[in-house]
Parts: sequence; C-alpha cells; structure tokens
Amino acid sequence: MTGGFRLDERDDKAETQKQWNTDPCGAETAAEHTPGTAAFFRTIDTERYDSYAPWMRARMGFEGFAGKEVLEIGPGLGTDHAQFARAGAKMFALDLTRRHLELTARRFEIEGLRTRLVRGDAERLPIADDSFDVVYAFGVLHHTPAMRQAVDEIRRVLRPGGAAIVGLYHRHSAFHWIYTVLWRGIRLGELRRKGYPRILSDIEYRSAGSEAAPLVKVLSRRECRRLFGAFGDVRIRADHVEPWHFVPFAKPVHGELRRRFERLARHWGWYLTVFARK
Repeated sequence: MTGGFRLDERDDKAETQKQWNTDPCGAETAAEHTPGTAAFFRTIDTERYDSYAPWMRARMGFEGFAGKEVLEIGPGLGTDHAQFARAGAKMFALDLTRRHLELTARRFEIEGLRTRLVRGDAERLPIADDSFDVVYAFGVLHHTPAMRQAVDEIRRVLRPGGAAIVGLYHRHSAFHWIYTVLWRGIRLGELRRKGYPRILSDIEYRSAGSEAAPLVKVLSRRECRRLFGAFGDVRIRADHVEPWHFVPFAKPVHGELRRRFERLARHWGWYLTVFARK
C-alpha cells in the first residue's frame, strides 16, 4: 500500500481540480508576471530547470525523442511538454484540470508549437491501444486514487517496446522523513494538529484562502517496482535533494554546489523517476 491517504475517489478528483484550477502547478514562481504571457513562461522555465530542478533536463533527455509520438499525462503549465516539442517530438496531452490545459495551449500558441490537448482521467485514458512511443507523467500519478489502474492504462496505450517515464514522490527521501515528518510533523506539532494526510497534502502550494486538499501519496522503490511489474525493463532513479531537506534552517544552494550535493546525496532525493519498457 502506498503512503498517503484517500477520501472518496470522487472527492479526491474534485480536490485535484480545485487545487490546480486555483493554483496552477508552479505558477507561484512567476507571480510577478501575468499568467499566460511570454514573460510568465520564460520565468517558469528558468525557475524549473535552473533553480528548482537543475538535474532535470539531463535526466529526462528531452532532446532524445525527436520524431516520437509522446503522450504527457498532466502537462501542468506545459513546461516539460514544450521541451519535448522543441526537440521535435509529436505531442499529445491529457489533464484533469481545465486551467492546466488552457495555459499549455497558450504557451504552445506563443511559441508556435503543436500539440493535441484532451481533458480526461489518467485512470481511463480515452485512447486506443498501442498508440504512443512514450508516455510521460512527472509529478502527477501520486495524486491519482487508483494508481495501478493508471499505470495499467499507460502500458495499454504504449506500443510494444514503448517507454513510460513517470516521476513520483519518494517516501524514503530526506524531504519526507526529515523535513516533513520529523521537522514539520513532530518538531512543529503539525502531526498532532493536522494529521499525516494533511501535512502531506500541504506539500502542494496554496494561495491564501484556498481550502483545497489534494491527495498526495509517497512511494518506496519496492512499491514502484510492484506498480510497474507488468512492464519489461524497469529502472528507478532518485533525484532532487537540497541541504534544507536535512537541516530545515539551512540555506538553499545553487550552481556547482547544488550539483555536487545532488551527486553526493541523490539516494535521498524527493523524486523517484521510473523508466519502464513495455
């Protein structure tokens, strides 16, 4: 069983839409710009790939998918989606959240890129069998009530030999155990006041006044292997770790110092990326 919590499935999906229709994922990092403008998207890109996750471009290898048909589940602001498209991939996207689809469409319009966007549910993909070379879902499926069903759907729509690239929250990470459970939960008393499900939900950014409580799950490597057990070759890698995940009052580090820290402590990273072949 994966860590996290579950309300009624319909409530989970309603909370997902409430959360990201109100606060599109990552938009707070470009709060000085009007959402949907070119300046907004440039700032989002800089924050994601230079500050938040400087490891990500190399790890995902976006440029290696030229000519491939790629489905992204949960494109958010279209940030990774545009990376694939710029490299020459043929893009398709599905998202449960209307606002994410609107902003992804706007980004692609500004950049002159092409994609096909569909509003839908990862657990019931409205797509024929064997349709895609790649299915990509980063930071999405750990908000999905029926994760195994979603993974089975990914496998169904992949062509034989196709690749799934899925990023999930890592239970055995410094961010989860040290920062979230020990520091916030025990030291600051949030476990007693809110309970474990809510402090996990509070990982996701909320604007003032938002009452959304999205489902959040955390997984171990073993659980990921079981989840992707029907696939052939499965590789799992941890990434994304910062000093403040271990010492909450430590300052963020950037540049070469961040890269060195990532190399040394990567095993404790907050994301597990699953690379699996059908």
